[in-house]
Amino acid sequence: MGQKKKQPQAQAIILYELSRMMVPRDILEYFEIAEVKELIAGWRIVLHEKENLVPDKLKDKADVVLDGFCNPLEVLSHCFSLKPVHLLMKRRRWKEGGSDKHYSNEYGLTNDPSKLTHDMAGFLKM
Repeated sequence: MGQKKKQPQAQAIILYELSRMMVPRDILEYFEIAEVKELIAGWRIVLHEKENLVPDKLKDKADVVLDGFCNPLEVLSHCFSLKPVHLLMKRRRWKEGGSDKHYSNEYGLTNDPSKLTHDMAGFLKM
């Protein structure tokens, strides 16, 4: 007669839906959440570029390796608490094996120089 206990898969779906509240859908298309930190002045959500997003210039190469991350980009996102939410996006850096030339993807996810997500910039224009 009682309610069924939530299964782990159901909890994963709930966590994914909660993440969509804090991180815009266009960002989650390219990045996955790696870490969430509560700071004194706000929240920081660290996002890593998905590993399967190899840059177009390297897609046909046989020996492609990950080589760390580019400089991170931090933008202000939606605020659902009394503290601002900052998204720290880390794009991956790729290279062809035996080469020193690096490649990375560009996404155009912010309205520079405002460092706001498209949704947040649109909201502030109103």
